[in-house]
Amino acid sequence: MRRVVLDASALLTWFGPDASRGRLRSEYEHGLLGVVAPRQLTTHLLTALAAARGWPADRLVRVAAEVERLGFEFREPPMDEVAEWVARGLTAGQAGYAALASSLDLPLITADPELLRMAGTVARATTDG
Repeated sequence: MRRVVLDASALLTWFGPDASRGRLRSEYEHGLLGVVAPRQLTTHLLTALAAARGWPADRLVRVAAEVERLGFEFREPPMDEVAEWVARGLTAGQAGYAALASSLDLPLITADPELLRMAGTVARATTDG
């Protein structure tokens, strides 16, 4: 089974119309992809949904519960690596994903162009999967 670190921007693409983005979701659904993520994934996902789509609290509560049922492996990134990524110019949230990916030697799948640009040693576009 292939394993990746997935950020909230990549998880959001699982529900879009782009078939290439659906490939990762399909791999996951067929048991071919293991997803590792920091616990903050859920918070970032909820923030993005509330900001971009204006979803009400009851719907966000349901999304949070669904994320828990996905069976992702939640792990905390090493703080020393988070600090290193922040020093390179990432936000603390972005740095958590990059640090987790680098510490586990896994690719970070993201749709965040800034994260792709600044963490290119570990980050891959959702379309590259």
